Amino acid sequence: MCADYIKEHFTDDHWFQRNEERFEQLEKCIIERNVVPFVGAGISVEGGFPTWKEHLKQQGRTSGLGATHIDSLLNSGQYEEVIEEIEKKGYRDAFIQEIKDVFSKTGKLTETILRLAELFTDTIITTNYDHLIEQAYDTGVENNIQLIDIANISDLPDQNKTTVVKLHGDIRIPAQCILGKNQYDDAYGKGTLDLTKPIPKLLSFHYRTSNLLFIGCSLNHDRTMQVFQAIKKEIGDVDRPPHFSLESAPDTEEELSKRNAYLLSFGITPIWFPKGSYDYIEQILRLAINELRYRGYEPGGKRK
Repeated sequence: MCADYIKEHFTDDHWFQRNEERFEQLEKCIIERNVVPFVGAGISVEGGFPTWKEHLKQQGRTSGLGATHIDSLLNSGQYEEVIEEIEKKGYRDAFIQEIKDVFSKTGKLTETILRLAELFTDTIITTNYDHLIEQAYDTGVENNIQLIDIANISDLPDQNKTTVVKLHGDIRIPAQCILGKNQYDDAYGKGTLDLTKPIPKLLSFHYRTSNLLFIGCSLNHDRTMQVFQAIKKEIGDVDRPPHFSLESAPDTEEELSKRNAYLLSFGITPIWFPKGSYDYIEQILRLAINELRYRGYEPGGKRK
């Protein structure tokens, strides 16, 4: 897995060895049927959708907000505040319509999303609003997908279906999507994180019982990361399920070390690929599929 790149950019094979060891750890978790993919916007971008940041820039333009001001908020990670300002100006209906315009289209089924659907057929969690994941799991078998979103988030998974959990809503009902600060406050707690609310409760369950695999996620200090941090602190230094992330490597070893430490502070183990080479995600998933078959396991089995 990108040995030459890592050796060239980071002096020796130290980080490549970490990659190999971490991939083996992930592979064991996949064999045990305990991995739950957590899919972020990066996968949708590859399927033809804009990043959330780019979309908010366009939304700001539609709502008459100054480009410099919008850039300032977005560059400092204040995504929720951008939406709050749009709503305060009275542009909520226009905002919702533009989200529907952009994210309702049929996405491109890439090799990455197809490998994901081949490898994991039990439960998938996503913060994306679009239907790309459902497209990938639509095999033609009638009623084979269970969709869980804000309206039915407390429903139990159907063991006979692939469960797609859309944490922040579905574009089919854009008015119910979690978008702005007020909605995030309602979903996660205002001022203080409320772990008894349905979304944090579901995230807490999977953090405690599953091996989460983050794919296409920025994993900055957003609301979901706050939940993971709170649960990790609550659990303390005891054995807990390892979680993994497929990560684009930073430019320098110093940056890589900092990012590595940051993710591990949330209980997430990064597996690195060359910066900007997102095709490596598909290669890593394909390698996992091949390794499973070599060991006599078929990918796509249900959890125990």
